[in-house]
Amino acid sequence: MDYLPIFIDLKQRQCLVVGGGEIAARKAALLLKAQASVTIVAPEIAEMSRQLLEEPDYKGRLRWVNDRFDSSYLNQQTLVIAATNDEKVNLEVYQEAKARNILTNVADQPDMCDFILPSVLDRSPIVVAISSGGQSPILARQLRARLETLIPPAYSKLGLLVGEYRERVKAKFGHIKQRRRFWESVLQGPVADHVLA
Repeated sequence: MDYLPIFIDLKQRQCLVVGGGEIAARKAALLLKAQASVTIVAPEIAEMSRQLLEEPDYKGRLRWVNDRFDSSYLNQQTLVIAATNDEKVNLEVYQEAKARNILTNVADQPDMCDFILPSVLDRSPIVVAISSGGQSPILARQLRARLETLIPPAYSKLGLLVGEYRERVKAKFGHIKQRRRFWESVLQGPVADHVLA
């Protein structure tokens, strides 16, 4: 296993995206969906980034700096994504971020990635991430598409329902084995069937 699959809490944490194209916009959108505060640094941005800037849900969490990359933009960043079409800029971002111990991802350059962004099936709070370790993103996307048919959107409601009752069940059943049996019976029984229907 080349990468440890983890889920990171980015709520209100500073993240930098260097680049103004469609790839950079998609990465920024994913970070925003995870409730990060995102700064895009690029002299120009794609239409998708402009649309993100106008999105009411992202007001106050997304800003565009109309500039070329400078290492000062790395200050107080939790993670950085470089997604420019200029290899020199991407390399500079990577080297400067590494020198500051900031987790870095350079799009389409697995050898310059401390982390990779998997293909995501989002049924929040249920999230499934699929990765090929940067070897075949298209294969990961195809697998995600297959899983979408097996994990319908209603699993989101089921996950929220379980979360709503989790503490009460914990209080009722003191032992973990009891809780496990309870949840297994609920999730394989008529309650889950009703929610999923």
